[in-house]
Order: sequence, then structure tokens, then C-alpha cells
Amino acid sequence: MTSYIKFTPISGAKNENPLCYLLEIDEVKILLDCGWSDTFDTDDLANLKKVAKQIDAVLISHCDLNHLGALPYARSQLGMTCPVYATLPVVNMGKMCMYDLHQSKTNEMEFKTFSLESIDEAFEKITSLRYSQPYALSGKCQGITITAYAAAHTIGGTIWKIKQDTDEIVYAVDFNHRKESHLDGTVLHSSGMVLDALTRPSLMITDALNAAVVHPPRKERYAALFDTISSTLSAGGSVLLPTDSSARVLELSYLLDQHWIQKHLNYPLIMVTNTSYHTVHFAKSMLEWMGDDLTQHFSQTRENPFDFKYLRLCHKLEDLDNYAGPKVVIASNTSLETGFARDLFLRWMGHSDESSADTANAKNTLILTDRSSPGSLARQLYDEWNTRTNALYPAEQQRSQREPIKPSIDYHASLHLTVYRRVPLEGEELAEFEQRQREKAERDAAHAAMIARSKTIMEEDESDESDMDEADDAMEDLLLGGQFDLYVRDQGRSGGFFKQAQSYRMFPYLERRKKIDDYGEAIQPEHYLKASDLDRMQLEDAEKNKEAGANFSKSDPMAIDEPLLPGKVEQPMKYITNEEDVSIDCQLRYVDLEGLSDGRSMKTILPQIAPRKLIIVHGLQGPTQELAQACRNMDHFTKEVFTPSIGEVLNVSAATNIYRVKLTDALVSSLQFSKLDDYELARVSGRIHFPSDSTTPSLDVDTSEKPSKWEPSVFVGDIRLSEFKRILQNEGISAEFKGEGVLVCNDRVAVRKTGTGQLLVEGLLSPDYYKIRSLLYSQHAIL
Repeated sequence: MTSYIKFTPISGAKNENPLCYLLEIDEVKILLDCGWSDTFDTDDLANLKKVAKQIDAVLISHCDLNHLGALPYARSQLGMTCPVYATLPVVNMGKMCMYDLHQSKTNEMEFKTFSLESIDEAFEKITSLRYSQPYALSGKCQGITITAYAAAHTIGGTIWKIKQDTDEIVYAVDFNHRKESHLDGTVLHSSGMVLDALTRPSLMITDALNAAVVHPPRKERYAALFDTISSTLSAGGSVLLPTDSSARVLELSYLLDQHWIQKHLNYPLIMVTNTSYHTVHFAKSMLEWMGDDLTQHFSQTRENPFDFKYLRLCHKLEDLDNYAGPKVVIASNTSLETGFARDLFLRWMGHSDESSADTANAKNTLILTDRSSPGSLARQLYDEWNTRTNALYPAEQQRSQREPIKPSIDYHASLHLTVYRRVPLEGEELAEFEQRQREKAERDAAHAAMIARSKTIMEEDESDESDMDEADDAMEDLLLGGQFDLYVRDQGRSGGFFKQAQSYRMFPYLERRKKIDDYGEAIQPEHYLKASDLDRMQLEDAEKNKEAGANFSKSDPMAIDEPLLPGKVEQPMKYITNEEDVSIDCQLRYVDLEGLSDGRSMKTILPQIAPRKLIIVHGLQGPTQELAQACRNMDHFTKEVFTPSIGEVLNVSAATNIYRVKLTDALVSSLQFSKLDDYELARVSGRIHFPSDSTTPSLDVDTSEKPSKWEPSVFVGDIRLSEFKRILQNEGISAEFKGEGVLVCNDRVAVRKTGTGQLLVEGLLSPDYYKIRSLLYSQHAIL
């Protein structure tokens, strides 16, 4: 049965904004990715807000901000409560990504868009799947099966296959067919072949981010990266490599650590993110999701490839002071708009007009490994580098499709930037803060005293008759949630003429345990505990007092003692935001380590997949139209190629003249079914109704007084005369072919098939004629 399929881009169409798309299959709404930018501007989610409560399922394809950044906010603030599906690495690494960005924002400003608790709640609700594991959705989504396939690019990166009935939809964005240091290529195109399960889908959704890009060979890009690092360190400068905190950071870290091992370098190699320890911890525990080379090496040597030999992990900028001299630092975040990468960029490459220029900055190098999103500082620097280096190769670029390795440039510019600082309070501000803290402490103490006094009154009012052992924990809640500040002895007593001398306890009633025994001594339960119980309670208290993130089991051999996020600064601080003109002096270079297939490769892979319909998203308008036109010009490729804009609704149903209707009970009970092989068929005739509470029309029995027109019976099925001959012989009827395909039965009846497939029975009216005709009818379903 053909489904009614609609596709609507919410974000990330004809631009490079975060990815978020709405796929509707009949009445089921599926959200494909839920990305956000690191500005966390809620206005960017205006389109998502309109449909968030109606979403029935969310599929996340990668563990970076562009694919899942809005998930915590959507669940906590927009009312999106549906199930979410992703692979296990996407869940773990995505959580680290959001933790790092939240902490980066908290270090800059009073960030209250979403909290750490909302991140925890969002990721705890995700259902994790394995690759090639068909998963049948339930509830409203019943009948739809989703399957995750390896997309590469990031650990756990996913190509989603969505299937209902005969419709198959493939959502493949940000995939990489090339093998990398820690990941194999996507299964979509492996060893020059497309996976059979992903070929010829009804609809394919892919991106045009790299449609206009042609990559140089991977070895040449690696060599350019290492040469730039080596020359900078030799000149006494440091190297800054901005990256994300959970996805591409693994490739970059492993690649550099292996280079340090091979070259025996002594320069410090450091990774600094807010979650660096736990990012590496999760990487160590998910080797089965990585490339075959890494898993085989681990199986043979039992050495975990992410037990770095030279790479040092930090989660505070102050930790860098322990490493003197030239160094290489991998820092978050990619956009240079927030996080440690921005702080180090301003510290190493820039100086404000108010301060003296640091001549040593010109020796430092900024290496971009990702173009980042338009409008970001990193994209601004990339565009400047690209413009200046393109001028060096104009003729070569026109003659050849091979992208040259472009050099680094001396970058000197004055940028108008927003500078965030967190400074300690001083003078009057500090005195005012301390005064507010004292007043708050006094209020809390007075409130606690009131609670204690009220508890004492309640305990003294309790009867001594019951021995029921009831905890006192709910008493404070009773006082806090009640309608009185102080205890009112008996608000259940009635007044007036029928005033009672006492109130009686009504079932159910639980008396509270006295805290004072019959001799006036306070009862202390810990005096009556066994030593083993006391030790257990102390251990539980110690576990509860651990810092956030140090909640790994002690029995886990890979457990770490580092906190998940840096502890809060006890000293009173304030946030300062200034608009400053910052002079930048550094070496600047871009080396493509994004881990994505380029345009030339995509134009080779797509014809092998051969989708019946193709939707192209997530790319600037120029590359999007270029890829679409290239697909239309291909021989034996579908001409139904769509490039929707934001908010545009595409009807991509396999057959738009087929509609789904709901049959009423009265109509179903009136149907007469005929069996044909494994199917039961019936002719349906009725009147269409459009209910007000559903978008699906219903078909009911036609109760009009007008007599229905008689319609001839329809024979459904097809039978070969050779098969019918065997059936006749089994019934004791002789049957032989004579002439041109005429089956003669008992020398009295002839059965033949015309050129149009029509069966004719000819002969004298006799018992043989009626028996042969009845056998022929029985091979069909008569409607």
C-alpha cells in the first residue's frame, strides 16, 4: 500500500544552518535531526516550536551540535515528549557535546536557556540502537520500521532507513565513504559498491554541503597539517586547533598522538575541553564502533588506542600554565564563538588597542580543520584565507578538477569582537554581595528554626498509643506545603451547636513515631544499628557527596575519578561583556579534516543508489542547485530532484492519486471475501465521509434510496493452461493440447487463451462443460 509522504525543512535548506527536517508518513510525524547553533538563540527555533508537540519520533544522525543541539531545549521548553532514537555513541558523545557547550556558555554569561538537568533528562530518554538492527516503532508509529547504518564522519554516525509497507526512505546526510584513522567509511558505499539494503529507495534525502568541494588526497592533507605544526614549533610559536568536543576531536587527537609517537616529539600536545577526560573515557569503551584497524590492533596487543602516549588532557585554561614553551592545543569549539578555543585565540593571536602588541603572537598559528557555519568567527577567517589563497591558483583551478594544497598566510587584521570576561567582585560590589548573602543566611536560619519549632509542636501532640514505625521525612514537606506557617492543632474540629469535645482519627491514619522515650530521653537510631549497617550508611552518604560526574562504579576497570565538569568557583564573580577592536597577528591555514565526502564522490555514489526521488538539503543555494542539475543530467537517473526552501512542504508520495480511507464497521461486515492464494479479496462500494476529528476520510455503506447500478463480476487471478491441464487430470478429466495452444478436455470441451489474456471455454452444454468451467472459476477470486 502506498503511503502519503510529505517533507518540510524546518532548518538547514539552501543554507548551512543546523539540520532539522519534518517527515510525515500518513499521520505520523518524524523529526530528522534537531540541530542548533552555539549562539543558542531561541528565535532560531520558531519553526520547530510550531510542531514540537506534534512530533511522534525523532531520529538523530550525528553527535554534534548541528544535529542534536536543540534536543534538551525542545524537550524541556517546547513540550516535545516523543521517543528519540540514536546509536549508543551518539547518545554518549552527544551528551558530552552539550555539557561542554553549557559550561562554555556558563563561563561567559548567566546562561539559563537550558540546564544540565534538562540535558540529562533529554539523553536519558533516548533509545539506543545498533547498526543494521531493524526496530519496529510502536504506538501511533506502528507499521514503521527504522534501521541505522554506519555513516562514518563521527563515531556512531547514522544513515537512517525508514520503511513502511513498500515505501523505503533513506536519510543520508554528512556521510564519508573514505576510511579515516579511527573510522571506516560508510556502508552506503563500501569497496566501490552500494549496500543492497539501501539501493533503489522510494525517496532519498541527502545534503549538498560539499557539492562544490573537491578534496586533495588525504595523505597530502595530513602532510600539510604536520608540516605547518612542525614549522611553527621550530620557530618558537604555538599551534591552536579549534574543534568540537565529542565528534571530530577523536580523529584529530588520535592522528596527532600517532604522529608524536612516530616522530618522538617533545613538544606538549594538549586537548582542552570542559569534558576532555570523559570524552576520552567513552572513546576507550566504544572501540567496536570504530574502524577495523583499531579493533584488530586492540585484539592483538590489548593496547587501547585512546590510551594516549603524548596527548595530555585538561579541562581548565589554568592547566596550560603547567606546560611552558611552544605547544599544540586542541580546544573546543569549532566556531571560535565560545569556549576555550575563543579564549586561546584572543590570548595567543590578538591584543586590544588598549594593550601593547605582543610580537610573539605572529609566531603562533591557527589551523582550521572545519569551515564552521556562516556568520561565525571561524568562517570569517576561513573566507579570508580562501580568498587570498585562491588568487595564487586561478589558472590551475580552471584547468584541473584536482584541488591544490593551499599554503598558510600571514594574517594581520583588526576585528570588532565581543569579549566576555568573568572577574572577581571588589569594593562596594563585594560588600553588597556579602550583605545579600548574610541576609539570605539569616532568612534561611529563621525559616529552619520555624520548621524545627513546628515539628516539635506536632511531635508533642502525637498520641502515645500507637507503635507504628513511620519516618519523619514527610513532616517537613507537610509544613512547607501546608496552608499555615505554624502548626494549627486541629483544623478538622467542627464548631457550632454540634461542637465535639474531641476529634476522632479516621481511616487511613498513620501515627508518627515519637522521638522521646518514656523516660524523656531522645531516641537516636544510630545507637541501635549494627556496625555493618552503620558502615553501609556511611558509604552511601559518601557516594551521595561525590562531585557531579564521578558516579562511575568502582568495579568498572575503566572508571575515572575526574569530575564530569569543573567545580564551581567559590569566589564571588561577575560577568563583563565589552565590544572591542582586537588586532589579530598570526599564521592562518585551513586543512580539511571534516571527514565528509566531496562533490565529485557524491556525483559518483548517487547514480549507484538510484533513488526514485531525491531531496537535496543543507547546502548553500549555489552548491545545492549545482548538485541537483548534475543529477538531472545523468542518464538513467530520476528527474524528480527537489531542492526545497525553509517551510516549503513537498508532497513526495509514490503515487499522489492513491488515498488512504478508513472502512466503517458496517461496511466491513457487508463485504463478501473470496480467497486467492494467501489473499482474501472483496469488492468495496460505498460513500465517502470526512469526519471532523480526523484527516483520514471514511468509507461507509451507501444508504441512498437510489438503486445501485448492476456491475458484472470481476475475475481476479491468472492461471497458465499447463497448470490447468494438471488440475483437470487430477480430477480424472483427460486433457491434451491440440492446435495452437488449445486445451481439449474429454474431446468435448476446448479451453484457450486469447492474445489479451482472456480465457474462453467452448463446447456442448454437458456435465463435462459445467465441471470444467467450475474448476476454471475456482482458480480465480470472483468479485
